[in-house]
Amino acid sequence: MILLLNLSNKLIRLSKYFLLTCLFITSAYSNELLLQNITNQKLYENPYWSKLLHYQNNVSEIDSNNFFISSWGKTNLKKELFETIDALIKGEKDILCRFPLRVKWLKSKVNNLDENIVKYECKELDEFVASVNANYITLVFPTAHINSPASMYGHTFLRLTEDNDTPLISNAVNYAAQSDDTNGFIFAYKGIFGGYEGKYSILPYYKKIKEYNNLEQRDVWEYDLKLNKEQVSDIVLHTYELKDSYSDYFFFKENCSYNVLWLLEIAKPELELVNKFYVKTIPLDTVKLLKELNLIESSKFRASKMTKMKHIVDNKINNKKYLFDYVNSEIELNDNLSVSDKMYYLDFKIEYIKYLRSKNKINKNTYLSSYVKLLKQRSLFNKKSDIKMKVPFNPINSHDSARASILYNTSNDNIELGYKPVYNDIYDISKGYFQGAYINFFDFNILKDENHIRLDKFSLLNIKSYAKRDMFFKPLSWGIDLGYKHFRKRDYFNINPEIGYTFGNSKDFLYLMAGSKVFYKNSSNYYSYGGNIGVVSNRFNNMKLGLKYSYDKYNKGIENNIVELFTTIKIKKDLSFNIKYINDNLLSDKEENLKLSLFYYF
Repeated sequence: MILLLNLSNKLIRLSKYFLLTCLFITSAYSNELLLQNITNQKLYENPYWSKLLHYQNNVSEIDSNNFFISSWGKTNLKKELFETIDALIKGEKDILCRFPLRVKWLKSKVNNLDENIVKYECKELDEFVASVNANYITLVFPTAHINSPASMYGHTFLRLTEDNDTPLISNAVNYAAQSDDTNGFIFAYKGIFGGYEGKYSILPYYKKIKEYNNLEQRDVWEYDLKLNKEQVSDIVLHTYELKDSYSDYFFFKENCSYNVLWLLEIAKPELELVNKFYVKTIPLDTVKLLKELNLIESSKFRASKMTKMKHIVDNKINNKKYLFDYVNSEIELNDNLSVSDKMYYLDFKIEYIKYLRSKNKINKNTYLSSYVKLLKQRSLFNKKSDIKMKVPFNPINSHDSARASILYNTSNDNIELGYKPVYNDIYDISKGYFQGAYINFFDFNILKDENHIRLDKFSLLNIKSYAKRDMFFKPLSWGIDLGYKHFRKRDYFNINPEIGYTFGNSKDFLYLMAGSKVFYKNSSNYYSYGGNIGVVSNRFNNMKLGLKYSYDKYNKGIENNIVELFTTIKIKKDLSFNIKYINDNLLSDKEENLKLSLFYYF
């Protein structure tokens, strides 16, 4: 009997070993078939796999190691694919939860993969998806920040919305440089040369609106996109994959808007968006590209607090002097005012003290005391003010950001060819761009006279920030021009800083600037002090007018008086005609030039 029991136990153990061996052989064979299937398909060459890894020119633009499974993942799509599959099957490296969109795609492409991977709970991922709970995608475009060089092009990010009727409680997906620098010039310098890490983040949409609409006083455009629920879900999953990774941030190319395009390509693989931008990625250009591809369903304008305050002052207040006294003192509202006027005065003062607090011009206790008092007074009227603002010109209908030009000087038969890669200058039609904010990089002119062809001008950086002042808001205007110019028949390195004031309204403005010009070339240098005064008018449809007088007193006993008059006429969206009259008496024989230019935007 004992012998029979021992024999039975041995048979059971042998059966277990045999079964485990079979399972191991079956699993190994099954895994081998999976890998063979992937090899046969050359799945690692699938364009979507490269999109998931943000590959451009055979290398990933993601620079942090935690975005890859393989140590070769940044440069080798094949190794990244096979090591990902291997880790999924072995249940290693938390691939299932860390990279949910990659897993979803691989399951759809590799037969029987789902049956062979180790499954476990992804609590953090599930909580993330539930908290975002997105059904719709909106591309958000905060317009230019006139006094910040790093923000003069605008910005784009995505809004993930459960219900379009309640957008402020949505989430925003943002890509930005990680920086604590407060100096705009330092930020721009590091941003140009990749000195920051750029990261995706998700945060409440109302916080982004507070940042752009309220604190930075930037108008915001919202463009609802034509994406279905599954495409929205893919963006959410890919955002989760990216949330702890970074890529080097480059101001011109791999910036906020460029990296938003990666998310949209993930949602619609047939799109080729990032490949459209080789040297520069201007936020407005990316919005226009989506329009061209018929991805924009509708648009909405969200005015900044500054825009609303100026609208009240310009259109709702008759006695501006009384308004100034009221908001800057503790006087009570005049009882003779109508109910409507009282509401406008209160609305303006409420927003104005919020503005002062955001600029740290009043302390917290003073702000809270005044704010609560004003809210109580405003609540007595129990209705909204009738602040109907006209929706401005939609930026997606403006001219493109690069410009090629041909100029003919009627005075001497010279011809100039110009190229400006970005963005918008004082001679361009301003519709859709921030009036008074002009920023250009790397634009140049080649001049052909009767004897030579030469480089006449090269601008490394040219910024003009004509920020309008009034009795309530008093920003400084400033400018900087840095580059190369042909001056007094020689070539010089040129720098021209200036600072001053600008006054005006939504159509016209007047600027007064003091500045200096330095032309440097070894020992033969010129430098000056002086200034300029000018006026620009946009009040005529499809036409811009400008007049400027400038004076400079140079060393070596030279004075320079220049009068310039110009008009730019829009022929069609991306074609304009410019006429410029210049009276320049720098040389001993006074010169008058009439220049005719054709501007083509692309």
